[in-house]
Amino acid sequence: MRRPSVRWGSGLLLVVLLAVAVAGLVTGAGRPADRAYELEQRLRCPVCKSVSVADSPSDTAQAMRQVVREQIAAGRTDDQVIDHFRARYGDWVLIDPPMSGRTLALWILSAATIAAGATLFTLRWTRREKPAEPSTEDRELVAAALEQTRLRDATEEQP
Repeated sequence: MRRPSVRWGSGLLLVVLLAVAVAGLVTGAGRPADRAYELEQRLRCPVCKSVSVADSPSDTAQAMRQVVREQIAAGRTDDQVIDHFRARYGDWVLIDPPMSGRTLALWILSAATIAAGATLFTLRWTRREKPAEPSTEDRELVAAALEQTRLRDATEEQP
């Protein structure tokens, strides 16, 4: 019986270690800067209104980013940081507002619009008319026209 070579085992170990390192880089391994960025992505800039605090170049967004970092450094949880901004700006400051109160209608309207679009698409897709089969008479007409074309081409080629 052959024993696996040491090179094969070392190669497998190297691949596993490389995969763990890449996974750590991709997930960020919970670094505070990544946590701050994720929180900033959840907050809307009061100046730009359609941009997250993380993406906004405004002075207000810069100040909000600083507050997020200070809150994280103070040991606050994500929910506590978000609640700090909700207390100051209301639910409007959240990019994805919670499903309650006034925002519930927006969530229901969005879901209803998606459902209606999917239903219309499905109905149009299933109701497509299939092309009609040509009748025997149509096939005979096409065959006669092809025959005439062949005969005309054959007589044109002869000098």
